[in-house]
Amino acid sequence: MRKTVTMRSVGTALLGLFLGILLAAPVRAQSEGDYRTRDSGDWSNAQIWERFNGSAWVAVATPPSGSEVITVREADSVYVDVETTLTGHLVNQGIVDTDSLLTVGDGGVYEHARDEGKIPRVIWDEGSTLLMTGVVATAPEDRNQNYYHVTFNTPGLLSNLNMALDDATIGGDIRVLDTGLARWYLTTASSNDTSIVTIMGNVYVENGAFSVHGTSNAGTTFIVHHYGNIEVTGGNFSISRGSQGLGTTTWYLYEGDFHMANATTQSSTITPGGAKFVFARQGRQTLTLENVEFSALPIEVGSGTTLDMGLSKLGGSGNFTLKEGAGLATALPGGVAEIFADVVGVVTLEDNARFEFNGTEAQVTSTAMPAVVQDLVIDNAAGVTLSQETTINGMLVLRAGIFDNTIPFTLGAGASISIEGGSLLVPVANEAVAELPRVFFVEQNYPNPFSTSTVIRYGLPAASEVTVRVYDLLGQEVRTVHVGSKPAGMHELVLEAGELGSGLYLYRVESASRSVSRQMVVIR
Repeated sequence: MRKTVTMRSVGTALLGLFLGILLAAPVRAQSEGDYRTRDSGDWSNAQIWERFNGSAWVAVATPPSGSEVITVREADSVYVDVETTLTGHLVNQGIVDTDSLLTVGDGGVYEHARDEGKIPRVIWDEGSTLLMTGVVATAPEDRNQNYYHVTFNTPGLLSNLNMALDDATIGGDIRVLDTGLARWYLTTASSNDTSIVTIMGNVYVENGAFSVHGTSNAGTTFIVHHYGNIEVTGGNFSISRGSQGLGTTTWYLYEGDFHMANATTQSSTITPGGAKFVFARQGRQTLTLENVEFSALPIEVGSGTTLDMGLSKLGGSGNFTLKEGAGLATALPGGVAEIFADVVGVVTLEDNARFEFNGTEAQVTSTAMPAVVQDLVIDNAAGVTLSQETTINGMLVLRAGIFDNTIPFTLGAGASISIEGGSLLVPVANEAVAELPRVFFVEQNYPNPFSTSTVIRYGLPAASEVTVRVYDLLGQEVRTVHVGSKPAGMHELVLEAGELGSGLYLYRVESASRSVSRQMVVIR
């Protein structure tokens, strides 16, 4: 039987969808000791408050201390007239105003549980959280502040909104749980203006849509300085969702790694090459992509950074640039070419970059790798085959497996070969093999001081068991970095700061014959 769809039934369906979205918003059960307003007035006036005694709301003799779950109801306005530190959870459905007398302390949560309104000007201590839940169509005022944690959980969101952050710092994490039918942006800018945001913690996107901006204003410049990880497990996470003619959007990743799975990513900036994520940590960073739908993921790898992509592949129209002095590591059997097989953007791999092949299946370097490289690292027990004649101007490092050099390579002036467990298929006449260390030695870690990771290099005159451990100033071991055998030659390892707090530490590298200790400094 044919079914007739009427405008009334369509309207009913849309209403049901809207109600479903609203009902998806967090619902908080009342608990004994919770406070809520029953009138407007000063925070210190007990008469505007009532408290839940387990079965009913009753009048109180004292106002909330800030450690409770506190709700300012929709019809009420509260003025914070006394110094108060919120370590509990303040749910604002109405108006909260303060002359900087309110501090959101460690563990404290200010929840903006309404549309429009304004976020009170408060002090956001380390460990505090701004939680956005009730916004539907209009962003609150006064949102350009220096927060610690920020969480977006707005399942009723119907309009694309921005936080208008400019010269602002997020001291902790940003977490995107739900953005309803629309998107949240970090910031916006007027034509020919600049907005800068600093993020010290991690960015988590679990669902919804999140981006730097969504503006079409021309000549805008957006810069994000980021010192944590990006962890995307769903939704849409994109560098730019605005056309931004003759403008640029740059997200600098100075410390962390980037993982994206089961998500979508894109870039709408129309300026050629105008939007990009820049991997900028001196040392090693990882990019892991699993089940990603690419419109565009533009990337630049800066000099001194090695981007380890493992088995990940890129796609879409985003450009990829590997700068001279940068590095790219892959475990894909097809080597460099397989990374970019589905990319329709511009791929630029500059000469004198560093390439590393570290798979578990046999690999080829591919002809996509430049014919002139700085370093070439072979670290695959299954073997790696050189795909074209290549000039190596730095070092060929043979860590594991056989390097099939039937197609020959040429060592540039001053270049050498470091044999650290791997080998050449075809011996090279008069090859410049890096001279083995005459004695055991340990270099000073670099960089030092460091906040996220540092590199420790040491030399072995002969194969040996090696242990590397970290100690505090009391001589207590706080980390075992490496235990195992190493062949003769130069070696380096990356020490991640992890849970180490700021301060001075000792690291000790011990071989079968002797040990060397050096100092290092962690800064946070």
